[in-house]
Amino acid sequence: MIAETASRADLHVHSKHSDRPSEWFLRRIGAPESFVEPRELYAALRDRGMDFVTITDHNSLGGALEIADLPGTFLSSELTTYFPEDGCKIHCLVWGVTEAQFAVLQRARENIYDLRAVLRREGIPHGIAHPLFRVNDKLTVEHFEKLILLFDCFEGINGSRDPRACDLANAILRSLTPVDLAALADRHGIAPEGPTPWVKRLTGGSDDHSGLYAGGAHTVAPPADTVGEFLACLRERRHEPGGRGGSSLRLAHSLYHIAYSYYRSRFLRGGRADTSVVGAILRRLSGVAAEASLKRSRCAAVYSAVLRPIGRVAHHVRRRRLSDIERAIVDEVMALVERNRRAEALGGLPAPTPDAERQRFEAACRITQQLTFTFARRTLEHAKSGRLIEAIQSVAAIGPILLGVAPYITAFGAQHKDESLLRAVEDRYPAARRGGSAQPKRAWLTDTFDDINGVAHTIRTLAGLSAGQGRPITVVTCRPSRPETAFPLKNFDPLGTFVFPEYKDQTLVAPPFMEMIAWIEEQRFDELIISTPGPVGLAGRLAARLLGLRVRGLYHTDFPKYVRQWTDDDAMEELGWRYMRWFYGGMEAVYAPSRYYLEQLAKAGFDRARLAVLPRGIDLERFRPERRDPDFWRAWGWNGGFKYLYVGRISEEKNVRTLLEAFTRLAGARPDGSVHLAVVGDGPARMELQRAYRRPDIVFTGALHSETLAAAYASADVFVFPSVTDTFGNVVLEAHASGLPAIVADRGGP
Repeated sequence: MIAETASRADLHVHSKHSDRPSEWFLRRIGAPESFVEPRELYAALRDRGMDFVTITDHNSLGGALEIADLPGTFLSSELTTYFPEDGCKIHCLVWGVTEAQFAVLQRARENIYDLRAVLRREGIPHGIAHPLFRVNDKLTVEHFEKLILLFDCFEGINGSRDPRACDLANAILRSLTPVDLAALADRHGIAPEGPTPWVKRLTGGSDDHSGLYAGGAHTVAPPADTVGEFLACLRERRHEPGGRGGSSLRLAHSLYHIAYSYYRSRFLRGGRADTSVVGAILRRLSGVAAEASLKRSRCAAVYSAVLRPIGRVAHHVRRRRLSDIERAIVDEVMALVERNRRAEALGGLPAPTPDAERQRFEAACRITQQLTFTFARRTLEHAKSGRLIEAIQSVAAIGPILLGVAPYITAFGAQHKDESLLRAVEDRYPAARRGGSAQPKRAWLTDTFDDINGVAHTIRTLAGLSAGQGRPITVVTCRPSRPETAFPLKNFDPLGTFVFPEYKDQTLVAPPFMEMIAWIEEQRFDELIISTPGPVGLAGRLAARLLGLRVRGLYHTDFPKYVRQWTDDDAMEELGWRYMRWFYGGMEAVYAPSRYYLEQLAKAGFDRARLAVLPRGIDLERFRPERRDPDFWRAWGWNGGFKYLYVGRISEEKNVRTLLEAFTRLAGARPDGSVHLAVVGDGPARMELQRAYRRPDIVFTGALHSETLAAAYASADVFVFPSVTDTFGNVVLEAHASGLPAIVADRGGP
């Protein structure tokens, strides 16, 4: 442990001389990797407690040379080097070099083995940056093991990247033994150098490109009075990492700031034409030349460039006298722009706190998501009314709005693009797994939870069983109020609801997509399970894609068949199948409820190799023949007779009307009143059917629960389930367990 009076330096930080961005957002708008002036960066690092200052631009000494005349500085760079066997890129930090040494390193860096030889020969302090980050997507576990053999120093805290990769690498590096090094040397044919090659030392660096977080992660060494003494500490490996790792919100904030600087430099100087994507959006929305519009602007920050389209859309919203919610959103936009305008300066400002990052994220999400929901709803309204031009205009307005969260989407993806590599490393080194636990952490996402249907029943049953066995699964849903459960559940407040045009009882919630993704990231789930292909399921698919998570799907409901029934249109059914193939495509596994539906999905174009059947079970303590009560039906006026029973949702797609028609014909042939039909459940068609079939031998009981439902099953004589759209039908098993034979349709899951 190094004393509190230690010396500190950020050993991984960038200036404007790093100009090749890796993030999609910056490449898309044409911005370079950094706009930070070296002298401003020097001042910020000094203000944030760094005793010594260096700049590690990519393959350049440019930034370090600009501050070389200032006290406490030394020349450094981040070199891109390659494994010659396959071209895998590695970033190697070199500190305290001379210009002559740097020239030699530049010639040697094309081959990592040659580079290491020069570094050792010249005695140059060096370390591997972010050792489990795939610079060009070629890094494997084998490359990481070769790095362990080749180098003694690694970056232990990277202030821009999610800590998971560094924590995993650190756990492995700190646990190495002589036996481990000998085994690695035999495996890869590389002889480690030095008396104790299994002892690794760690550094810290912010890897900051915006200036906002410079010094947030750094390297701590014993007290040093001069640069020479500090470099000696690095050379002798007397140091440790300090500060904190990065996050998606921090990276997004940096991207905003870099884009801000880009637009300021691009549009407030000279008269160059604007050919950028954002500029094109500005021209389309404003109806005037982008250059003239921007020259009048006093705020050419990213919040002006990215959120300005929102301001223009909101301006038209005001003119059309729309809702109070939209007016409130306008105020939010203005407040967000103003907050970030005040944060423009670099020198002398402390780095933004996690709370400030969270507040900015929530504000951007609130604005973007609410506006997106408003225009999406308007698109549907226009489409239903046949106003196609207005519908297209509403869709077009959503594009610029989404730019408000584009940096966050970019950041989530960039932070987790290497999850497959990290899982491979964990498989190779089980002791380094998170928390040392082999039990995966799972979340189960569903659009329906407190409804009366098979999906909700399955989730409640299995989540409850898992919790009872000490293997809890967190259920994630989006409802107006949080359901009460005996197992972990996360409920998000919906932004609003959409109603199906052809099925008004069925609504979809609009979930807060970005907050859901951020929460899933924070919880560190290993796997997502998705039960429904609605908006919550879509949020789960997007989260899995961005965060690199494994995802499995359950095919509960035959939506294409429902669509066919609702619309009476074969083309709409095929469109439904296309959506299903897209939604479930790429999942590690898709579970069908029965063999019948597994075959149906395979015929519909699903990958058979990824299909499996999810077995179902019944609580035999609740559902059993012994629950039979001869007097149970007296409450509905029945005394004796033969009783048919239906249990389920009362809706058109369940084919309940056909059941009622069939029973009416049967009862007509039995004028003695010896047959009865009990319809148990609720749904959108209940009241209409109850009025249409008002007879003493038919009762609609409403929904029954728990012991009462179990007694209803056992006290009937035959169970009838006419649905042809159910993929399984839990109620059929419940009837069987209760001692009832079942009559079901000749197709479908039952």
